[in-house]
Amino acid sequence: MAKPVYLLGGGGHGRVVLDALLSSAVNVVGILDSGLKVGARVFGVPVLGSDEFLDQVAPTDVLLVNGLGANPYVRNRKRLFEDMRMRGFSFEAVRHPSSVIGLECSLSESSQIMSGVVLQSQARIGDNVVINTHASVDHDCIIGMHSFVSPGVVLSGDVLVGESTFIGAGAVVLPGIQIGTNVIISAGAVVIKSVPDNWIVAGNPAAKVGINK
Repeated sequence: MAKPVYLLGGGGHGRVVLDALLSSAVNVVGILDSGLKVGARVFGVPVLGSDEFLDQVAPTDVLLVNGLGANPYVRNRKRLFEDMRMRGFSFEAVRHPSSVIGLECSLSESSQIMSGVVLQSQARIGDNVVINTHASVDHDCIIGMHSFVSPGVVLSGDVLVGESTFIGAGAVVLPGIQIGTNVIISAGAVVIKSVPDNWIVAGNPAAKVGINK
């Protein structure tokens, strides 16, 4: 029997995640979000309170889903994921049924693959990664844990994305590019050369505009 699932966060990204879960017939029993009224319902799923609700739950009896977004900072998603893992909780995979996943892809159980996503063969997706609506990740790409790929992003073949990196909506990354850790790529950027750790880049072609501290 499938374990019950709790969604952590019921904001904008959380609702997109919930839509994907319900479309996949996942047993979501409640939403935990201190900013929502207890007893309210989102797509029919009740709000049960804050994360403190989990104090009364045995970690091995349930699964969690990270419903926090990133705009553009991933640190809150990362912190929540790591805190819950330290407490012994495991995370449910999110796979929207309209996504296309190629042969021999490697996806962590905690990754989130949203509506209309295309993952081509042998792509590798790390823990707590989001591949958002209609993003395209081509063959042999590697995306490090905690990274967030926004709607409409195109990653060409053999792209390497480091940990905790944010790629904004509609950005395009050319084949073979390496993107470092803790990078922010602004929406619509066209990345034609590799990006070092902690850079913020924007434009076409993408150029450094700051440092992500």
